[in-house]
Amino acid sequence: MRRLPRLPIISHVLAMAAGARSRPDDARSARHRSTTTRLPGRRTTADTSRADHECLTTFSRLVVVTAIVTAAPLRAQSAYPPLHVNPSVEDCSVQFAPTLTQTAFRRFVREFGSVSAFKQVSPASTLGKGRALVSVEMMRFTVDEWSAAWNDTFAHPDDQHPLGSTQSFPKLKLRVGVTDDLDVGAFYTRNAQANYGWIGLDGKYRLLTESASMPVSLAVRGAYTRTLYVTDMDMHALTADVSVDRRLWHVFRPYVGLGADGVFARETTDAVSLRRETTIVPHLLGGFDVTVWERLSLGAEFTLGARPSAQVQIGGVVF
Repeated sequence: MRRLPRLPIISHVLAMAAGARSRPDDARSARHRSTTTRLPGRRTTADTSRADHECLTTFSRLVVVTAIVTAAPLRAQSAYPPLHVNPSVEDCSVQFAPTLTQTAFRRFVREFGSVSAFKQVSPASTLGKGRALVSVEMMRFTVDEWSAAWNDTFAHPDDQHPLGSTQSFPKLKLRVGVTDDLDVGAFYTRNAQANYGWIGLDGKYRLLTESASMPVSLAVRGAYTRTLYVTDMDMHALTADVSVDRRLWHVFRPYVGLGADGVFARETTDAVSLRRETTIVPHLLGGFDVTVWERLSLGAEFTLGARPSAQVQIGGVVF
């Protein structure tokens, strides 16, 4: 372990603490000797008071020294890594730093790729042939912003502009009923001030339909997502999941499901030389959909994957 240099103030306080026990108060001692006759084997009241005062002073100084010595390494441990600054960007943008390692890149692919993959945000039931739903979704998720996986993959406008541990993006979505059992959909989003966005396509097929003899509806779904506008990497995601729902009170459909995202990425920059990464990320999902007047749809979903995310959606059936 590297020895920390002793600060001048610490050396001074230690010397004072040590000297408090070894250096007599000459004036007080002389005055005391001139007015008091010490009896053999007995301590006077003045001796006791002076000893108590010296012990208290020494203890106080030692407390101060301990606080200073303890605080120094704690400050060093809490320091954040430096941000990678690029004044040409308006907002935190995906840009790989030369310090990015293969391990950090692998984690970034896993977390960034899976959290941005096309989320279902709908029950297992389908729209029905010829119907279309246009909706706006707000996605929110958290990241470990000071980890190498997120710090070494983003550039910042200045060193006082961190990525932030919580991210949120709006999405524009469209879903169309091709048949009574098959829906297809698409979404698009972009961080307008940064250099990344996503586009996705999906298809959902209903295998079981809720009825008097069937308590739930069941569907399988596949989706494709591509990351856009990033020049330092090429990333794609394929998603597969299965979900079940049940209609309650004619308007409310809770649902649960499980699936996985396959994320494929390679770096495309001269700043680093890293191998391409392929990862499979399982996920669980749960949510609900509320239909009002058969035209207005309100929904929410929570997805537990590499990074937990929450989605809220409002849409309208236009056909």
